[in-house]
Amino acid sequence: MNPTPKNSLLSAKDLGMNDQGKIRLSSFNLDLYQGETVGLLGVNGAGKSTALALLSGALAPGSGYVEILGMNLHQHPQAKEHIGLLPEVPPLYANLSIDENLDFAARLRGMASSQATSARESVKKRLGLQPLGKRLCGRLSKGMAQRVAIAQALIHSPKVLILDEPTAGLDPAQAQELRELIRELAGECGIILASHILADMEQLCQRVMILNHGRQVAEQTLDRNSIVRIQLGNPPADPTQLAEITAIHKVEHQGDGWYQLQLNGSGEELAEQLVAAGWRLQALIPSQYNLQSLLAQAIASTEEQP
Repeated sequence: MNPTPKNSLLSAKDLGMNDQGKIRLSSFNLDLYQGETVGLLGVNGAGKSTALALLSGALAPGSGYVEILGMNLHQHPQAKEHIGLLPEVPPLYANLSIDENLDFAARLRGMASSQATSARESVKKRLGLQPLGKRLCGRLSKGMAQRVAIAQALIHSPKVLILDEPTAGLDPAQAQELRELIRELAGECGIILASHILADMEQLCQRVMILNHGRQVAEQTLDRNSIVRIQLGNPPADPTQLAEITAIHKVEHQGDGWYQLQLNGSGEELAEQLVAAGWRLQALIPSQYNLQSLLAQAIASTEEQP
């Protein structure tokens, strides 16, 4: 068995599962690191939920293995202590309050009463739930219910957070609010996010893995700082002057004060240098990845195989 890569929170190697002769997942591999959000993208039935069930320990794999912090997930049950899971359907009891649901989740994690109370109040503060503790979960909006379900997943401060379709069914404002919350949480753990919603992938993930019929068919790294478009209100007379900025590797002038840049440094470094040069930065737009096209191509190539 190969060792878990250095600093890897979760390592999955050659995971596979069949169900009554049908392939649910085949030869799935993933390494997840601190501060990283990895997306599993695919249409319904692609294998995303099966992958999450195996990665969380809810199902035992037919082949391969999962390690959490170097511990085999199915040989060492204590490894599950480092995983927080938000399933597609939030596991909330409608007739219990937010506090009661969180207390129940904490006690399931083996916390004593005083420890559970402390953990409940801490996670409520982190997620902005402090004023709502007595509210029944059956009376929550869909977006607030998702927030409470994430609080349940975080109550034991896990190293790995697994989210299954977290924004499904939310209106645009609720979905964006939840994305901002997930983005804030990303610095504290490693996150695996399964979704068929492209906006989730584009806004939250550093890497996206595309699944179809239980197989990994494509992978895309989303390095948003490598290419940007900018608009300058007071652009230099000679566009080549932009190339003298240390954060810029390559310049393409697009007219009307617009430029496409390939960067050496970060977007923040670029903005600081452009402002210092007096060129009046009016817009800085990260590159957009055409995940829709990549998804369609990956699925089409899979369907063409015999």
